[in-house]
Amino acid sequence: MTSRSLHLHNSEFKVQNFNNDFLLIHPTEEGTLATLGKLIYEKKFDFIDEVIVTEQEICLKLNALFDDSKIDRFTSLQASSQQPTKTYRLPIYFSDHEDWQGVSTTTGLSKEEIIHQLLATDFTVAMFGFLPGFIYLDGLPKTLHVPRKSVPAKYVKANSVAIGGKYLGLYALDSPGGWHVIGQVPVSILQIPQLPPLPLNLQDRIQCVQITSEEFTQINAQQLNLIAYNA
Repeated sequence: MTSRSLHLHNSEFKVQNFNNDFLLIHPTEEGTLATLGKLIYEKKFDFIDEVIVTEQEICLKLNALFDDSKIDRFTSLQASSQQPTKTYRLPIYFSDHEDWQGVSTTTGLSKEEIIHQLLATDFTVAMFGFLPGFIYLDGLPKTLHVPRKSVPAKYVKANSVAIGGKYLGLYALDSPGGWHVIGQVPVSILQIPQLPPLPLNLQDRIQCVQITSEEFTQINAQQLNLIAYNA
C-alpha cells in the first residue's frame, strides 16, 4: 500500500493505493466526500470500474488501465453547477411492529416520544446502499440511536422505515434486514423502469409526516411514488 496527500475539489484528501487494485480516498474535513464521489462517478474515468461512496471514505475499484500517475487527473475535477437540493414529505404510518419494543427499551422513550422527535427532525439523504434503493437518512437525534439487531430479520417489507445506528433508513425492496422497523410508507421509493430509479439525490431533505392506518390505505391505493405524492 502507498499513500499520498492530494488537493481535490478545494479540499485536502488522503489517497491510499492498494496494489493498483483499488484506491481509498479519505477527507481531512467533514462534508466533502459526497460531492467528490459524484464528480468522479460522472467523469467516467476509463481506469475506474466502480465508485463506492460512504460518509468515511470513497472506494474506487481499478482496472488494468490504471497507473499511479492517473491519480493526478482527479485534480482537474470541477462541478459544472451546484445541484439544488429538494425537500420531500415522507408519509409514515407508525405501525405496531414488534421492533418498537426494542427501540423503546434501548432509548428509554415511549413510542409517542420517539415519533414526536422524528416529526421534529429535518433529515438529509446521506448515502445509498446496502441494496438497490436503500436510503440512509442523516440527522437522527442521538437519543434515538439504536444498535442494529444482533440477529437480522429474514424478511423486511418493501417501503419500511427503520432505525439502525445513527440513521433512519428506507427499505425500497423486500429483503432481510438488521434495522428496527418502526413504520411503513404508502408510496413507492423506487421508480422502475425509469433511470435513475431513485428520485432522491444526496443532501436532499426529508420531513417525516405521520399518517393514520386509514390514510395509509387511501394513499397506497393510488399507487403513487414519492415524486407524485409531493407534486
